[in-house]
Amino acid sequence: MEPHAIVSGQPAEIASRLACLLEVAARASALTRRYFQSAEVRVERKSDESPVTQADREAERLIRETVSATFPGDGFIGEEEGTSPDTSGFRWVIDPIDGTVSFAAGVPLYGSLIGIERTLPDGSRRVVAGVASMPALRERVWAVEGGGAWWEREGQPTVPARVCEPMPLSESIVCTTGSEYYRRTSRMHVLKRLEETCGRMRGWSDCYALVLLATGRCQVALDPMMNPWDCGPFPVIIAEAGGVFTSWRGEPGIHGGDSIACHPAMHAGMLRLLAS
Repeated sequence: MEPHAIVSGQPAEIASRLACLLEVAARASALTRRYFQSAEVRVERKSDESPVTQADREAERLIRETVSATFPGDGFIGEEEGTSPDTSGFRWVIDPIDGTVSFAAGVPLYGSLIGIERTLPDGSRRVVAGVASMPALRERVWAVEGGGAWWEREGQPTVPARVCEPMPLSESIVCTTGSEYYRRTSRMHVLKRLEETCGRMRGWSDCYALVLLATGRCQVALDPMMNPWDCGPFPVIIAEAGGVFTSWRGEPGIHGGDSIACHPAMHAGMLRLLAS
C-alpha cells in the first residue's frame, strides 16, 4: 500500500493529524538546514548546561504554531518550550533538533523528532504516529499505528521500513550514545559488558541509531538516558517496522528514562544483559 493511501485510510482525527505531522516535519527540517554549517549558528547554554541554538527554538515554535492553528485543543511536550495541556486527547512530543552538539559542530547526524500521543480510555497515553527526520541526510522514517512504517529518501521511492532479522549479539551492530551518558547514570559497567559481548559497538547519536534500527541497518539501539522528546516518534515507528521499543526494564512508551530497541527475538536477551 502506498503512503498516501495510508494517510487517507485512517480515521479522520488521525488522518488529519498525520497529514499535518508530515507537512510540518518537512518545514521544520528545511528550517534547520538553513542554519546547518552556517556561521549564523550561535550556541547557548540552558540552565541544565545542555546546548541550544536559535534553530532549535525557531523549529519548535514553527511546529507548535502550525499545529495549534489547526488543532487548538492539542497539547505539547517540547524540549525547548516545555509542556502545555490538551483538551482533545492528543499531545505532540517535539524535539526540534535531537543532537544539538552534532548540529552545532556541523555533523549531519542530527534529527528532528515529532510524535503524537493519544490518551486511552484508562488515562494512559500511547504514541500513535510519528516522524523522525534526518534533515542534513535528506531522509526520514515515519509511521502510524496500523499503517506500517515508511522510509523516505530524497530522489528515491518510498519503501517500507523494516528491522533486520535477529542474529547473535556477538555478530550484531549495537548503536548507542556517548560514554558520558553512561557515566552520568552510573552505568559504565554496563557499557563495558556490552563492549565485551557485542560484535560491533557504534556511538552514533540517539535518533540516528534508532533510524538505523528501524531501517534494518543495525541490530540494537540503546540509550542509558532518554527524555520523552528524545524518543517521541519511535515507539510507533519501531513497532510498525517489526521491532520493539521499551525501557531497560521492559516498559513500553517514551517515559521510562532509558531505552532499548531491537527485533522482538533479541529483546529478552538484551534486557537480561542490561540487568545482569
